Amino acid sequence: MPATFQRDLSLPVEELRFEVGAPEHGCRLDRALGSWLRWCSRERARGWIESKRCLVFAGRDPQQAPIGRIRASTRLRWGQEVVVVLDAPAAGAVEPASPLDVLWEDEHLLAVAKPSGVATHPTRGHLSGSLVELLHRQLAASGCPQRPSPCHRLDLETSGVVLFAKHAAARAAVGAMFERGEVDKTYLAIVRGVPSRRAGIIDLPIGSDPGIGSDPGSCVPVRRWVTPAGQRAETAWRVSRVESPKLEASWALIEVRPRTGRQHQIRVHLAAIGHPILGDRLYLGGDELFLRSLERDLTAAELSRLGHPRCALHAWRLRLSHPVTAAPLAIEAPLGADLAALVARSEPIPQARVAPESPVARISGRPRDPGRQLCAAALRPLGARENAPS
Repeated sequence: MPATFQRDLSLPVEELRFEVGAPEHGCRLDRALGSWLRWCSRERARGWIESKRCLVFAGRDPQQAPIGRIRASTRLRWGQEVVVVLDAPAAGAVEPASPLDVLWEDEHLLAVAKPSGVATHPTRGHLSGSLVELLHRQLAASGCPQRPSPCHRLDLETSGVVLFAKHAAARAAVGAMFERGEVDKTYLAIVRGVPSRRAGIIDLPIGSDPGIGSDPGSCVPVRRWVTPAGQRAETAWRVSRVESPKLEASWALIEVRPRTGRQHQIRVHLAAIGHPILGDRLYLGGDELFLRSLERDLTAAELSRLGHPRCALHAWRLRLSHPVTAAPLAIEAPLGADLAALVARSEPIPQARVAPESPVARISGRPRDPGRQLCAAALRPLGARENAPS
């Protein structure tokens, strides 16, 4: 595990240091690097090792065993220290265009509004310029010595609330609350078309594309699928506003509350019921358009097909109990200018919030259901006890 609570990303990226713990004891060096750095492929790790950018020191190894020649297959021992030396990013390459908006802060937690296009953590494709780095730079410039660590993450193009912890105890407590489903998350999504009902619950299992490594299904490994073999996933939604009828109402603004936390859950579920999120290059545009967007800028015609330049998904609100004081917290992030401009062309749905006694449509499917077309499962009303999303 990393030697400190949170590495300071306001500094130039020159060295990455790790201490070998029990999970890595006896593990190959290249595999250990992949477990510490999720964005690092084994091929890249081997390149670092072969170019002598990776060093191993005895550290706190009780036997102080000699290291010998460092290879990808070197077996690590508990207490050893592994150092990866990387080139620092170009000066000024990661300066934010404007300061991050701090939404809420106390001595334990800090919440910021993540802009679209910024990765939460450093990733393989976005090593510099992450939200963590931008926040650390902002705090360093103000003279603040703290370097908070994120408690959760948002996809690259998703904007909205991201909660940071200022110390390890707060991060562990909030992380456990996310794991137990005790954090209430509300997103705003602008979707293609207008649902025929005002509210509903999508209960469809989500897993990896069944075509990867077997039947030809998708050539995009990160894609997720509604599949009988997937994990349980449940999403509650309500229509909040629709595009002005004068503009033929081609989209709707939906409040979405995921009750589970599967990867790409909101995007997959809304696409599964026939209302993909505007700007979603994968679940609206499809594999070919998504892959083209990785190689070049999309054309005007391709962007028009998507309906918006980026995925129109916004993490609007987090509700949770404070991990130290137990006080209720509700943290909201306003829509960015791009989504706000779209919403300005919409109209509210009269009495959009469904009354407790009103039935809410549930689209459901179970792993035991035959066939893969779970998206076409029949709508059924909920009973009085499981009606409106809560």
